This record gives sequence, structure tokens and C-alpha cells, in this order.
Amino acid sequence: MSVDETSSSTLATRLNRAGLALGAAVRWGSESACASVLERRPAMILLDVPTTEADGLARLVRAASLIAPVAVLRHQGRDAVAAFSAGAFDVLDRQRPAPELAWRIHADLRRRPTVPAPRGPAGSTASQRLLFDVIARAQAPVCCHHLRLLLGTPCLPMTLRALKARIQRLLPVFADHGLALIVDQQWGLATYRARTADAPGAGPSQPAQGAGQPSHAARRDSRSGGAQPHVGIDSDVTIQT
Repeated sequence: MSVDETSSSTLATRLNRAGLALGAAVRWGSESACASVLERRPAMILLDVPTTEADGLARLVRAASLIAPVAVLRHQGRDAVAAFSAGAFDVLDRQRPAPELAWRIHADLRRRPTVPAPRGPAGSTASQRLLFDVIARAQAPVCCHHLRLLLGTPCLPMTLRALKARIQRLLPVFADHGLALIVDQQWGLATYRARTADAPGAGPSQPAQGAGQPSHAARRDSRSGGAQPHVGIDSDVTIQT
């Protein structure tokens, strides 16, 4: 993910010439980007972030990892520790020759975890389907801030109010898929996870309190007390730029 569109387009051209086919770029956070992710289900995401500080890079890695394993393209002088500590699948030296980069990416693809087929409500917007898909297949609670960044941009994440409204509209969809949405809120931080409705601890849902909070099909966990990025997509790799 990069705020330098020209630099990332140049990289995509280099990789194309080295034999790694990439699709056209689409604007991150747009409906077309969400639709492309759902349709092609990229096996891996390449993050190209030339100017973001370590904390910002870590947030981007965590958000993108909700979709697929993430490999970060490291710029000169950048430390790889922040990316790996945030869960990056690999860190690649952006300045290496294009053929080497392409083969490193192919090697990563051979060992990357399998990405499940997408799930989502028919007839809704692509971003709503992506939101449902991320929460429904997540293996751990999903932080609201990662979802805000995923559905917004690095410079302007989706507001928490807007995210809660979107999740509220998805509650009947979770129920239709036999899932109970578990909402855990502590100190202003909300996390979301889905369980099968008959799983232990996923009993009848209770209304959550507060403006914009999920209500009839959600409950609190009983255990809790400058420039917009673009995405280039093919059947195997998504390069977020």
C-alpha cells in the first residue's frame, strides 16, 4: 500500500515484464476494489508503502491480513521488524532485480496458507459483502480499528459510527447463515467475531446498548467484563499501492 502511485505503477510494470502478471489497479476502499477482492480472492497481498512510519505500516499489515497473507515490499532503509511483528508473511527488498522479486513472490505463493472461498450476502454492496466475509471467517476477534482502516483509506479510515451502522445492517445476514455475532467492548474498543448459533457460549442474542450498537442479533461476550491507495489484482497476487 503506497501513497506514491507512480512508483507503485513502475513496480507493477517491472514485475509484469519479469513474468508475474498483474491486473489493473483499482482504488482501495472503493466498491470496485472490494468486488475484485471477493471475485478473485487473492492468494497474497503485496504492500508497497514507501513513506509510512513503522506504526502506520503495522496497522496496514494487520488490516490487509484480514483478507489474505501479506508480503511487504521494503524500501531502502526501512526496518522489517515492524512488518513481521504485525504478522507479515514475508518482507521483500523492493530494490532487488524484478526477476528475483517475481520468483520470491512465486515461492511465497507455494507456501502461503489457503484462503477460504468468500462468503457474503447476495444483493448487497461489495464492501458489505467483504465486511461480512472478513468477520464470518476470522479465526480470532476482529478489532474495529482494523475494519475501519480496511474499509477506508490510510489517511481517512471509516468512522466508528459508520462501521457500527454497517454491522447493524448485517445482523439478519449472520442469522440467515446460522451465525451469532459476538460483540465485545472494553474501554472504547470493540471486537467482533462470529460463531455458529448452536456453539457453546453463542446462545440467544441480547441487545447491545448504546447509539449505533448491534441490537437484535448481537450480544456482548459473556466473558468480557494524501492520496488514496490503489490495488492491482490478478488470480494469485494483489498489490496494494
